[in-house]
Amino acid sequence: MIDGIFFVGHVSIDKVQNINGSNTQPGGAALYAAIAAKTLLENVYLISVIGKDYPFLSALSMFPSRYIRVSRTPSTRFSIKYNEKWEAKYLEANYGSGIHISPSIIPLGSLGPESILHISPISPSKVKKIVELVREKKPKVKISVNTWIGYIRGENKKTLREIAQEVDFFILNDSEAKALTETKSLSTALKTLKAKMLVITLGELGAIISMDNRETQMVPALRVPIERVIDTTGAGDTWCGSFLAAYKRTEDLMKSVIAASIISSIKCTGWGFSRLLNLKFRKVDDIIEYIIGLKEGGVQKKILDYIAKQK
Repeated sequence: MIDGIFFVGHVSIDKVQNINGSNTQPGGAALYAAIAAKTLLENVYLISVIGKDYPFLSALSMFPSRYIRVSRTPSTRFSIKYNEKWEAKYLEANYGSGIHISPSIIPLGSLGPESILHISPISPSKVKKIVELVREKKPKVKISVNTWIGYIRGENKKTLREIAQEVDFFILNDSEAKALTETKSLSTALKTLKAKMLVITLGELGAIISMDNRETQMVPALRVPIERVIDTTGAGDTWCGSFLAAYKRTEDLMKSVIAASIISSIKCTGWGFSRLLNLKFRKVDDIIEYIIGLKEGGVQKKILDYIAKQK
């Protein structure tokens, strides 16, 4: 059994178009979240299904291959176009091999009592089955769920509200929270949604965290002096992975939100997750030092300080 974080969900081929041009790149919510967590933790595992045609195998090489299944079905593909306000329009969503993501691929034997299982956005009915399986077989494992606006419709709303009460972390953004509770008021959404730990992300403002029998608190994001935004694809998933990794290391909500905001911002300064691949922080406090270095002009030195040494 392993003490680490397991990320289950889609690994995809993404075609991204925005004001900076277009790029075909590795993607998928689970992959973004896992790579973000890897900047803070070693014990990070990716659970997914890819097609034999998947061209970005090097992006998966940092994770044990035993949890990544290969299917004859073509790989999951998304085509996404952003406008000048960075609002996304999905031109294509072909789930391909991703349809094989199910409770049967969860490595129950590897989940230790201190493990976290994060379920990235997939069909809510599948999420519910995975949660029920893990709760029955591995009741001590903490479960995190992140949803997506595209799944918040019809009967899925009821399913997701039920899931929120069963998991340890339920993470979504403010628009998704309002859609899930069918309200235009975030305050009403907060009062309506019930969860052990409800985390509502607010972009550059930070996050609101509501927990059972505790006061709701807002944790502001640290303003990051970044370069211009290149690509926002996977920013929310990056936030989730960073938050969980920081929380696992510190159990400090303030530090975890700050870490998530910073790592998500860094991700947006390059295509896909390219800016995160060699980034490694020994501890969460190092992330704050990294940002101080950027602000004080020691950019090159600080970046080199935190680049993972290649073997």
